[in-house]
Amino acid sequence: MKHLMYMIAIIVALTCFNVQTVRAFDGAEVFDIEKGEVVQTINNPTNLQSEVEKWLSSITGPVGSFKIEPDNGIGIKIELAPPLKISNQWIIGIVTQVVLFVSRTETYYPTLFIFTKENNAIAVNIHCDLEIFLKTNNIYDPELNLNHPPNNK
Repeated sequence: MKHLMYMIAIIVALTCFNVQTVRAFDGAEVFDIEKGEVVQTINNPTNLQSEVEKWLSSITGPVGSFKIEPDNGIGIKIELAPPLKISNQWIIGIVTQVVLFVSRTETYYPTLFIFTKENNAIAVNIHCDLEIFLKTNNIYDPELNLNHPPNNK
């Protein structure tokens, strides 16, 4: 019984410690999909916020596939602080996080995975120039497919 109480005390202490030290990353994490690891961070929340606003305003529709994450390329996870309110024909809510997936595969088009405060998630195609954003943040790779899906804007 004494051993059990000791274990519970350790778990409570660790939980309290983690709650105090965990906070949202104020920026973006770039991860290499093949490596499965973060390869870069972007610490410019103001520019990220305005870039995500552009992406959200350029939504052309939901992704027509159940496979959201590509097999190669990059993912850029951006925590939004403050969250952005969105209301369009595809999603209504307060966006708290987005993940942009860009692949080297010719048939995989840039995909924005949107998460809302209301626990909704949707993967959408976007129609905007990503090259400037990628170059500005030193994550551009000429092999990435930045094309838009056929029959979109």
